[in-house]
Amino acid sequence: MNRKIVIVLLVIATLLLAGLVSTFLKGMKKDPEKNLNRAKLPIVKVQLVEYKSLEAPIIEKGRLVSNLQVNLSSEVAGRIVETGVPLKVGQKFKKGDLLIKIYDKDARMDLRAQKSRFLNKLAENLPDIKVDYSDNFQKWMNFFNSIDLDKNIPDLPEVKSDQEKVFMASRNILGDYYAIKSAEVKLEKRMIYAPFDGSFVEVNTQIGSVAGMGTKLAGIIESDNLELQVPVESKDIKWMHLNDVVDILDSNGEIISTGRLIRKSEFVDQGTQSVSVFVKINNERGVELYQGQFLSARFRGKIIENAMEVSRNAVFRNNRVYVVEGDLLKEKQINVIKLNENTLVFNGLNEGESLVIDIPVKASDSMKVKVVN
Repeated sequence: MNRKIVIVLLVIATLLLAGLVSTFLKGMKKDPEKNLNRAKLPIVKVQLVEYKSLEAPIIEKGRLVSNLQVNLSSEVAGRIVETGVPLKVGQKFKKGDLLIKIYDKDARMDLRAQKSRFLNKLAENLPDIKVDYSDNFQKWMNFFNSIDLDKNIPDLPEVKSDQEKVFMASRNILGDYYAIKSAEVKLEKRMIYAPFDGSFVEVNTQIGSVAGMGTKLAGIIESDNLELQVPVESKDIKWMHLNDVVDILDSNGEIISTGRLIRKSEFVDQGTQSVSVFVKINNERGVELYQGQFLSARFRGKIIENAMEVSRNAVFRNNRVYVVEGDLLKEKQINVIKLNENTLVFNGLNEGESLVIDIPVKASDSMKVKVVN
């Protein structure tokens, strides 16, 4: 019995000792530190305000157009014949090339017949001129001899007296002469020559077809005289002036030529609220340029004194920004001078202030932030 009591007491003692040891060990264990940094401060990037002189370029896309575009039309009726220059869109030609010719053999024969009848009439009247107007006879004789059936009729001799004028009018010499001059003009209208180096942009006829009076036959452009038509926002037009030098850029932003601002529209396009300006292309590098091609124009604008350029993402509500004072955000107003595509030019802050260029989410005045360089 005593032995059982001893065993029970030992077990109880062991359990008590284990509990004391466990309690002691728990007391030695440190409680985990609470996460005191759960509410992290927003991180902002800043840029020190520093004013300087800035060039304010404006870059806009435009379309190349020819400075000179002409519609060719017929003033006489007739069949179109071969000239040597194909009537095809895109066909190039040189100044003076015969572009369109209307069949003219019958008109030439009629003109020769008119001149022949006129010579016959002069021959019949030369003896009377020699008798009555001997002082002017030699000029009329020289005029008679200089008439060539295949060339334009020469100028009429000057009539020296009223009696001589009456004589010429009564014999219808003056009327026949001017009828021949009119026929020569009409004959010349059967041939249309190129007024400049260029190419066809529109062709509405072909060899063998019949052209009517006033019919539009083709459209041509002067290919070496190109302008860049650029629509510019009306708010930016004040920065552009006639004769300003303009850089012409390709699709990669590389300068391929220069130009000069030669015209500005005096009205705003109702659909786009833009004003068209026209840049004369110099093409001093001899780059291949084509009507209808889209290029970019960089207008150099003007120099803005005491200003700073910053990303438009740093501005909210049109003209509000945040600066950091100590570790707090402060909302301030700026003076926006010029808006660009991705940036803006401004002043109105004190130099040296820390301008927030990356506004944090849910930013507000007096918010506590952490600044990083």
